[in-house]
Amino acid sequence: MNINKLVKIYFSPTHSTEKIINAIAKGWNIPNQKNISLNSLIERHNFNPDIQINEAILLGIPVYEERIPSLLYPALIKMKGQGQPIVLVVTYGNISAGIALQQLKKMMQFQGFKIIAAASFIGEHSFSYQDIKIADGRPDKKDLILAESFGKQIKEKIEQNEGMENINNLEIKGELLTFNRVLPKHSELLITHAPVIDKNICQKCKKCLAVCPMNAIDPISLKSREKLCIRCFACVKLCPFSARKISYKKMPLIKSALKIIGKKRKEPKIYL
Repeated sequence: MNINKLVKIYFSPTHSTEKIINAIAKGWNIPNQKNISLNSLIERHNFNPDIQINEAILLGIPVYEERIPSLLYPALIKMKGQGQPIVLVVTYGNISAGIALQQLKKMMQFQGFKIIAAASFIGEHSFSYQDIKIADGRPDKKDLILAESFGKQIKEKIEQNEGMENINNLEIKGELLTFNRVLPKHSELLITHAPVIDKNICQKCKKCLAVCPMNAIDPISLKSREKLCIRCFACVKLCPFSARKISYKKMPLIKSALKIIGKKRKEPKIYL
């Protein structure tokens, strides 16, 4: 199989996963590359990948509740392979990658792809804000250097095996943390409110509308709709005027727990 094109597919509202994917692609060094974003509702709805036999896939998503975000399933099941190589990447906020990689592996194998490598990287947690820092600023320089090195290793693995058929199946490990086994689905709604807007600061540039992956922001009032918001907080982190804020529920308890969880730096895990 002669691979001469790399297709990068990612969901990355705050750009953390996108940075990792681009660093891996840089190391892989396939000159002909294509970007496919799944960030918006329109992009996911119109996603209809026609993956050619000479193309390799680099798929990156963030972990939600230690799993594949449910909003991505309708798009991901459209991917159909014929033995093309695929690299799976998940990013998580320094707590746990959970079972997301295993889920992706099972799905992409079933849909006809050859999984040649996988990795979990760390990105700034969605809830990281002001005095609650969880993986603040990640992926950082060290992460991106490792991601680029991972890309080089992928290239070497393909060259050494002289084709996809000689590459063995990967064993990917992972498990859910105890609290994510018992918490209800969409537990993020129990931790924070939808983003709060400061009308005294807001300049109505509407950048928040452009970056929201769920169309959860009212185009007139610019308020986030509580039930539609997935708490990615892209609108908070990417607002050029810092006019949107994260508001925690049961603040003292949540604040203490998040600070403890985010204290120890976790490192990427690579499967080759």
